[in-house]
Amino acid sequence: MGALVVMPSPSWIGVAEAQTIVVGEGAQTLGASDTRINVRSTPQVASGNIVASARGSELLRVLESSREGEHTWYRVTTLSGAAEPFEGWIRGDLLRAADVPEPTLPQVLATPVPPSGSPGGEGGPASEPSPVPLAQRTDWSRDLLRLFPAIDGCAAVGSAPPITVLRAIGRSRGLAEIIMSDAAGRRWDCVIRETGGTPMRYDPLSGAVYMRDRMGNEPFFSVGEERPALDPNCFRFERVTDPQNGEMLGWLYYRTCP
Repeated sequence: MGALVVMPSPSWIGVAEAQTIVVGEGAQTLGASDTRINVRSTPQVASGNIVASARGSELLRVLESSREGEHTWYRVTTLSGAAEPFEGWIRGDLLRAADVPEPTLPQVLATPVPPSGSPGGEGGPASEPSPVPLAQRTDWSRDLLRLFPAIDGCAAVGSAPPITVLRAIGRSRGLAEIIMSDAAGRRWDCVIRETGGTPMRYDPLSGAVYMRDRMGNEPFFSVGEERPALDPNCFRFERVTDPQNGEMLGWLYYRTCP
């Protein structure tokens, strides 16, 4: 019988699990820049759940963690402006804790709404249209119109309107995940078909699980006609209407104050 040959694993595998990777903070994939690391739709190695590939040494933001078997998995997302944006789960031994730059608003979206009483404030147009169409943006709002049926379906389940969408993300197999909050300050993770209907999952989230306040360049979306009662000096508002019939869908708004 021939001798058993054991192929060594790359030296960087298994290094990061001893480190502290914090939800809401940054992480970096291990390996050289030409390394490709599987990003999965669920925190497990399973057939058919690879949704993307991360590059080695890529900086990411950590959204959630889950202990599965011998490893801790992290749900991560790319930073604003990434060439290949994605979101999904990476095993902890393929990541290390890292500092990431604090997000900033894109320059074209940084103009605040004029205060009440000035041209363009209350009594004038509620908001000037954005110079950047939704489909050309780098944040989640680029998919807002496509995912609105899913947003509407999740919002219909909420018991404390108005509902504010913190993020809407297309998933595999025609599903969408809607992260949202209600008037009581509770946060929810809703999984539903992109075409809407009844949610397949509607789970509460803790503040520790979803660090929304650390993601300053991500917009909010308030479902319905009433504009959120927030200081227009610190938020930039945009009406969102159905391009087919002009029906008011809600208010997209960005934080412009530190």
